[in-house]
Amino acid sequence: MSYILEAAGLNTFYGRSHILFDVSLAVSSGETVCLMGRNGAGKTTTFRSLIGLTPVKLGKVMIKGKDCSRLPAYKRARLGIGFVPEDRRILGPFTVRENLGLGRIPGRSGIWNEETVLEQFPLLVHLMDRLGGTLSGGEQQLLTIARALISNPDVLLLDEPTEGLAPVVVAVLKDLVLNLKKAGITILLSEQNIRFATSVSDRAVVIDKGHVVFTGTMEEFKREESVQKKYLAV
Repeated sequence: MSYILEAAGLNTFYGRSHILFDVSLAVSSGETVCLMGRNGAGKTTTFRSLIGLTPVKLGKVMIKGKDCSRLPAYKRARLGIGFVPEDRRILGPFTVRENLGLGRIPGRSGIWNEETVLEQFPLLVHLMDRLGGTLSGGEQQLLTIARALISNPDVLLLDEPTEGLAPVVVAVLKDLVLNLKKAGITILLSEQNIRFATSVSDRAVVIDKGHVVFTGTMEEFKREESVQKKYLAV
């Protein structure tokens, strides 16, 4: 099977601290995979290793079969990784339209541009001239996802997209992710909200203390109550 994104045996360190231990996962075209785990389990470090912000000491990261383990983050973005960080990284002094424009990547093209992105994000239509720093947390999250999508990624990484958001905004995000799935977008997300994760994802990967402890379909995950209780405190 060919994968859009694949991690094989990732070992990542912060200084002398060993954080990821032989982490492996893969995402096929058009599917949504959720990386699940408690705070500090290694989810964000896994994402940073995949996109090139944290060096991998051992193991490989492959995009569409190409080994990019030693490439910097900007070159991985050009190969097709779109990233929505947990802290959003909206540029406050810039308008929504300017923030969106910063998502474009030279050399990448596709169906996603300002017009088609706004069709998926109608809440942003009337905010285009607003400064990023004046948006609510939910509006910033939508803008961050829209900005990543406008780069026409082959795979979209969403790091804790629902964290700190009100339930009504989480519901909007759920509909958005499901719409992106229908549009054929390949998604890897990390998430602690199990209800959200199970409603949008095809497969689950559970990580604990830097080790992958479960990989399977979402239906298999739902049946593994012991995994949920042991590693997710359900």
